[in-house]
Amino acid sequence: MVIDLLEKPTVAFGLKARLRGKSVKIILCDIVLDEVQRVRGYLPEKVIAKLSILLGRKIELSKINESDKTNASQLTEQFQICHNGDNKILSLCQAKDFVLVTFDRMLLKACGFVGVAAFHPSMVGGI
Repeated sequence: MVIDLLEKPTVAFGLKARLRGKSVKIILCDIVLDEVQRVRGYLPEKVIAKLSILLGRKIELSKINESDKTNASQLTEQFQICHNGDNKILSLCQAKDFVLVTFDRMLLKACGFVGVAAFHPSMVGGI
């Protein structure tokens, strides 16, 4: 999701338009930022700054803690589709009662299994 927002302005503009007038916080976790840096080389500080400009909102950062990591391992044991990275994101969303927005259909399925509210970005208009 983050890479698409950064590299496809129409995705960012569409999301910004759908969020207009809604009191929705945008929170990124360190796992997502690490993955974006690994895959595309974008530094976390630049990602946060650019997304804030593109979406016209403050971007908050949340870090995975040891409890989240322990729970993530348990999620992987229970649900094999919850691989490393996704399991930590799901664990954080469970612990903080976050709603996950993702293009990843397998991650959306995993959210259903573990009880995390999630949806595809095209559904964001229903917030």
